[in-house]
Amino acid sequence: MKRDNTIYLLKLGGSLITDKSKPLSLREDVINSSIEQIIESNKNIVLIHGGGSFGHPIAKKYQLSKGLNTSIKNQVFGLSKTHEIMNQLNTIIINKFLKKNYPVLSISPSTIFTKRSQQFVLNSIDSIEISLKLGILPILYGDIILEKDGSFSIISGDDIILELCKTLKNFEVAKVIFAIEKDGIYVKDGNNIEFASEINFEELKSIELAELEHKIDVTGGIGRKFEIIKQIAELNIPVQVINGLKKAYILKSLKNQKIVSTNISLSKEKDDTQTIHTRKLEHLTIPLDYNVQSTKNYFDEIILIHHPLPEIELHNVELETNFFNKSVSAPICIAAITGGHPISKKINKILAQAAESENVIMSVGSQRIALENQSTIDSFQIVREYAPNIPIIGNLGIGQISSNDFQLEEFQKCIDMINADIMAIHFNALHELVQKNGNIYYTSFYDNFKLIREKFKIPIIAKEVGTGFNRDLALQLDLLGFDGFDVGGMGGTNFTSIESIRNNANNENYTRKLADTLKNWGIPTPISILNVRSTSKKPIIATGGLRTGLDIAKSIVLGADIGGFAYKFLKSAWKDYKQETITNTINEIRTLKHELRSVMWLINVNKIENLKDKREKSILLGDLYKWANQ
Repeated sequence: MKRDNTIYLLKLGGSLITDKSKPLSLREDVINSSIEQIIESNKNIVLIHGGGSFGHPIAKKYQLSKGLNTSIKNQVFGLSKTHEIMNQLNTIIINKFLKKNYPVLSISPSTIFTKRSQQFVLNSIDSIEISLKLGILPILYGDIILEKDGSFSIISGDDIILELCKTLKNFEVAKVIFAIEKDGIYVKDGNNIEFASEINFEELKSIELAELEHKIDVTGGIGRKFEIIKQIAELNIPVQVINGLKKAYILKSLKNQKIVSTNISLSKEKDDTQTIHTRKLEHLTIPLDYNVQSTKNYFDEIILIHHPLPEIELHNVELETNFFNKSVSAPICIAAITGGHPISKKINKILAQAAESENVIMSVGSQRIALENQSTIDSFQIVREYAPNIPIIGNLGIGQISSNDFQLEEFQKCIDMINADIMAIHFNALHELVQKNGNIYYTSFYDNFKLIREKFKIPIIAKEVGTGFNRDLALQLDLLGFDGFDVGGMGGTNFTSIESIRNNANNENYTRKLADTLKNWGIPTPISILNVRSTSKKPIIATGGLRTGLDIAKSIVLGADIGGFAYKFLKSAWKDYKQETITNTINEIRTLKHELRSVMWLINVNKIENLKDKREKSILLGDLYKWANQ
């Protein structure tokens, strides 16, 4: 097997490898031919097969796809029987590979998948990825899975493929191949039925499928398959539906040779920005799957001085504050997280709904991708759609502002896209440096920003993304006309660590990764607050390592106005995304408010404005003290 990080996900349909009209019937010739083609391809593959005449008849008899129903006699026995019969089919396929001395590993979906709140949950991808690294072909199959609420369900091979597309971290999916009994997908065109050889992304939503025949299928048949194909295409992964009965078609598909098939391709516009799409998704998933938080959090070296006899009632502590002429319920900002990917759209919707409900500030991720690919605009627009009243901060990078091709109209598009109240220009030099094809040319920034400042009256803030501001640059930016700062200091999510995991930089000429060398580079967030406040009286958002309402209070005491959180809200929103709710994110906002109010009461401060820049209420310790007094 070829040892690289490009893989193919191949699904052998149950109706291809069995005869669904006859229970427990194999198509030995088809299975043998498929195995020979897989071996000959010499590709990294994850193989998934359906249940066909093995799993489906029993699952249908006991209505397993509908979950636990005590009125169905022996249903739990039927659950066990279905699992066992699928193991038998899988064992047959496994043994056929082993007889050819080809390394394979059966991975039972019931051991790695569960279901919660109608969402499949892949609890660990490790066994699959380690198998691939060892040169072993992982084989999964449609199976029963257990649900967190005590019930059970069916996970189809198609569902497994979708979850793998979402979850694989160390491998890039080159293509998903569905091998079925037909040449591909047939669609309705009026009263006619036509074969669809090419379907591009934009056409997916409007296509009406033609159901050519009906067989026993408890997982939804071609209709369900097509819905999954749509979701895979949203992840910018090409899909090919082929006839697995035709000679060498599986092999030719794996080798990307031309065959009669249905190809679901990215539009050219999407293909041009696929790398950015992939990066957007990885920037969401890597912080959730890996520990990429900074090794030291300097907020631990700030102590607020306790006042043993609070002279105010806890419920009278006022958290309300103003941010660029808009009143918010508390000095809390959902910091820039995402945008530009279909999953980003869902995350942004959750964040916007929660922010609107609790009346706090929200920022969006970099809008660069929306300027380059209009199909991603809705992942940003959805924020204002669901948060019509709160302050929303737009976002564009110094790389775009510094471009020789930069047009003022692009800045206007970013404003209009979300009806922004404030625009942020993010400074991410280190991130760009360790990123493949990063933008590291900024000589035109000052001239281009002056044009922006002359043209636009909207407040513009300077935003760092993890390495903080020094005093000299803070003063320069203040004089240049920035209206505020998001200090984005060292101490939170470490983007150099993310890039080290992504491993997409040009490292082949070097003995170590630059991202690893510079992973602790930067100015701590508390020092960045002090640096900016010493040179400017303009609003400051503190981001970079804030974890609690206590950290908000510490930030404000040092001179900040608002506390911003990205990682914390990414975690809550991802949980909400999986559970189809917004409860976790709303509860996180409320928790931050409760913590901040309690801390203010314990230091005898009744209003946010009375907390601001009150250094006498804090003590700096350790390395932070050395930073502040060097």
